[in-house]
Amino acid sequence: MGMMDTEPPENYLKVLMGRGARAWKTHRQQLALFLRWLSSKNLALPKVNPGLVNEYLCYRKHLGRKLKTMRMDLCILRCFFRWARQEGMITGDPAQGVSCFWLKSPGGFPAYRGHLRKILHKPLTILKHTLPLFAPHWEEYIGLLLERGHSESHLRNVLNHNCHFHQYLVSRKMRRLIYVTPQLLNDFLRLEGARFRKVHGRSMPKHCLWKTRGPIKGFLTYAFSRHNKHFLKPRKSPDSLVLPDSLLDRYMEFCRIHRGLRLVTREGYRRDILRLRSFLDRRRIGRIQEVTLTDLDDFLLHHGKHLGVRGLQSIVTALRAFLRYLHLNGDISRDLARNVLSPRRFHADLRPKYLPWKKIEQLLASVNRNTPGGKRDYAILVLLAYHGLRAREAAGLRIGDIDWITRSFLLRETKNGTTAQIPISQETTEALRDYLSVRPEYSYPEFFLTTYAPIKPLGRALCDVAAGHLRKCFGRLPHRGGAYALRHSYAKALLDRGAKLHEIGTMLRHRSLRSTQIYTRIATEELREVADNYANLL
Repeated sequence: MGMMDTEPPENYLKVLMGRGARAWKTHRQQLALFLRWLSSKNLALPKVNPGLVNEYLCYRKHLGRKLKTMRMDLCILRCFFRWARQEGMITGDPAQGVSCFWLKSPGGFPAYRGHLRKILHKPLTILKHTLPLFAPHWEEYIGLLLERGHSESHLRNVLNHNCHFHQYLVSRKMRRLIYVTPQLLNDFLRLEGARFRKVHGRSMPKHCLWKTRGPIKGFLTYAFSRHNKHFLKPRKSPDSLVLPDSLLDRYMEFCRIHRGLRLVTREGYRRDILRLRSFLDRRRIGRIQEVTLTDLDDFLLHHGKHLGVRGLQSIVTALRAFLRYLHLNGDISRDLARNVLSPRRFHADLRPKYLPWKKIEQLLASVNRNTPGGKRDYAILVLLAYHGLRAREAAGLRIGDIDWITRSFLLRETKNGTTAQIPISQETTEALRDYLSVRPEYSYPEFFLTTYAPIKPLGRALCDVAAGHLRKCFGRLPHRGGAYALRHSYAKALLDRGAKLHEIGTMLRHRSLRSTQIYTRIATEELREVADNYANLL
């Protein structure tokens, strides 16, 4: 059928000949009305979907047709779609999930409630949660939450809170969703707090208030975004005078082009410079030329209270590089980078933190591999412990990077920006296959995904997975445990098996041998312990 066909196909009318003259006439008239309506929208028959069928039924309702008549129209359309599907004119059933039951509801909202049918079962309960004022975005939003993997209990919670808010809007005679303001939401929350106080005799806890506000705010944000608007205006901090955004962007571009720094390093530099900017703004320093060494020392002392030596060292490195750039560019007259002091690092701080290999085996044995989350965590720990991967490298692993035939995978997210082909052991292969069998079926190319909604790549949370299992297995460690502790344990195991220093550097994918030389401190410490024990014997 062409786009402008307004008459039913002759082949279909011949099929209806056996139903009698009256039924044939009724089918022909009602189909002609539907096809004319479809032609007025410049749509062809293959473009018909449940939403368009809903729209047509609502159109017929606005014309004053009775519910009985629209039920007959829907039956005629179902018969026609069934024939069109058999003839190959359409691929699916456009009337699937469509019901005239929803037309009883006031407001004339779209009738299709397929997603609600997946969550709720009683018709009256579904009718309660249809919410005409929130149409048409309500159905799309529920479908989006289902696609993200949210549980049915969470969706029922979202439905109930939005239903109560919808009743409040109707009582305020709100006609369009787009007129809802954050002040209306705050008034509703105050009313809910007053009801809670009246029933329980105490104020509503903050977590209950957040659980009420969150689902409503989430839907309103989504609905406003469909109209290219913002429910809550994005916060835009005023441009700083001491370190304006233009200067910061110029420095980031300098680091990218002239220094060749990677994106991760540049983001770390930006984060540390923004910390400095906030500190200087609190001191009300208006120009970068007014910054003194006392200000920089106070800034480092302020952050040194809640940061370790390594974290403070990274801030010092970023600060020195930025101050050196400002001096060379002529923004400040004095080179302050030379006077920024580094935190003192003792010899114990420079030793790699590792675990004996027996504890690594104990750690892997403690993981519960009977659950999807346990299978995923075990595969992560095996990659970190048996192959010395960094957390970022394991998080960036993709399904297409694994070659199951040659038992190897392509490592893309290396620290030095290069790629590497890593062979994997039989145990690692089995662990990866075991997790792949229970991995959520989503289109993300990343191998490791979250186990709870919203389903997304694991990302930085992979570090928390390793640290959590270390704390669960061994309690509080004497050093900071995590992905790097397993990487250092891997290097220590290679050292114990007689591997040369350059071989360890190759396995750890170090760019320079200087990075590998820190593991010689492990051997030095062991020799010192042997010497001390020998001295005690003497």
